[in-house]
Amino acid sequence: MNHALARTIAATLAACAATAAMAGTIDSGDRLEMAAVLQAPISPTRAVRIAESGGGRAYGYGMEATRRGHWYEVDVLRGNARLELRIDANTGKLIGSGAARGEDARGVHALDGSKLGFGEAIAQAERMGGGPALEASAAGRGAQAHVDVDIIQDHGQRIAHYRVSMQHGEFHTVMTGTDS
Repeated sequence: MNHALARTIAATLAACAATAAMAGTIDSGDRLEMAAVLQAPISPTRAVRIAESGGGRAYGYGMEATRRGHWYEVDVLRGNARLELRIDANTGKLIGSGAARGEDARGVHALDGSKLGFGEAIAQAERMGGGPALEASAAGRGAQAHVDVDIIQDHGQRIAHYRVSMQHGEFHTVMTGTDS
C-alpha cells in the first residue's frame, strides 16, 4: 500500500472516530437544564399535574433554564387550544402561558383514545431510569402511541432515553439510548 493511500485511510478512520466520540454528548444547554431539574423543589411529574389541573391534557414537557431563572414548560391541549404553560420550578405557580407552536404543537393528539396518560408515562420512565425527567413528548397514534422521555441519571452525568407505551393495560418501557 502506498503512503498517500495509508495516510488517507488513517485520516478517514480518525475522522470517523472523532465523529463517533462526539455522538451522544450532552451540550451545555442541556447540562444547565439538568442542573435546574435536579435542584428544583417541584418535580417534573408534579409540574405536569399542576398544568393539567386547570383543565386539559398534557402532551409535552421540558425544562427551560436561563440566567433569570428556570421553569417547566408543559404543552397542554385545552378544548381546541394548544397551550404552552410555564410552571415555576421552585413554587409550582403558573407564571405564564401562550400558544404552543412548531415543535411544541406536535404530538397533541398522539394519546387520543389511549389508556396511557402523559404524566403516568413520565412517572414510569422515572421509576425505570432512576431519575427525574428532563423532557418528554407524546408521539405515534392508536396502538403505536407512546411517550419518549429523557431521564437524568448518575447525578447529571448521563441522559437515558426511554420509550413508554401501553398495551393490554400494561406499561412497556424500553431504554432506546444514552448520552453522556
